[in-house]
Amino acid sequence: MILNYRDIAKLGELATLFEVSGTPKPGNVHRTKNFENMLYEDFLISSVILRENLEQVAYSSSRYFPNMLHKIGIGKAIYNTVRNTNNLVQTNTNLGISMLFIPIAAAFGSFNEQSTIANLPRTVKLILKSTQTNDAISLVNAIVLSKAGGMDNKTSKYDAKNDNTINDIIQNNVNIYDLFRMSAMYDKISYELINGLPVLSEYGYPAYAMHFRDYSQNDVTLQIFLTILANVPDTLIYRKYGKQVAVDVSKRAKEILKTTEIATYDRLKALNSFDKYLREKKYNPGTTADFTAASLFIGLVDRYSVTGLINK
Repeated sequence: MILNYRDIAKLGELATLFEVSGTPKPGNVHRTKNFENMLYEDFLISSVILRENLEQVAYSSSRYFPNMLHKIGIGKAIYNTVRNTNNLVQTNTNLGISMLFIPIAAAFGSFNEQSTIANLPRTVKLILKSTQTNDAISLVNAIVLSKAGGMDNKTSKYDAKNDNTINDIIQNNVNIYDLFRMSAMYDKISYELINGLPVLSEYGYPAYAMHFRDYSQNDVTLQIFLTILANVPDTLIYRKYGKQVAVDVSKRAKEILKTTEIATYDRLKALNSFDKYLREKKYNPGTTADFTAASLFIGLVDRYSVTGLINK
């Protein structure tokens, strides 16, 4: 791979812009639909803010990999993304995105010309295992600051809502990898990051690689979204409404994939109907949107790393 840290950050920003612009992306904010407390423009702001932190960790990783990984600053970058976003946006728009993108950008920053996408899962895991207690504290503070939804009764030993958590993290020398390992039972992003990126590797990135040459960016984004949702019940819906609702939503996505073709009128009609249903029920597949953005990030880096087109 021949992309530098600035290229990586640019592509990360583009991935989030493509994801939020995917229209009509069912049950989520997109170009023509907002939520009452969350606007399309809020996500554009969030994308710009995310980029500087992607650049920071990619640069640090290029300097400190492989012997001083603890100096990359994963936790600080996640916290700074959430904090700086909160200065301009009134609701949580990028906690999940930053939890996925920051470690992935750091992994990409460590790559050399012999590295491939196949190196990504184990590099992410290595970087997370090398974080320290200050990273874990920053992550907890980011979660608290974001006021992430759907977290009631979803606790672990180091619950972000517990006032003693920071002291416990310090006393027990807990890092980000430890936090993700303990929250993986109820949070698919945590599970994803410590288990080899299964959703991104099995569904998201392959959907991008299969379609990006033949279809518009918008159609590819929607295809990735549907593919992930059809195969992986959404964490945010699961937390708020329970397992059965999350499974039923996934079945609806699978039916659309089965009965319609990408970039057709029938697909568009089905997506609009699905979007209307989810909005009426207030079912928001927000974690699926995060996975979609991360899939685009990986796909774009893989695509442009071959030619280095960003800097030409």
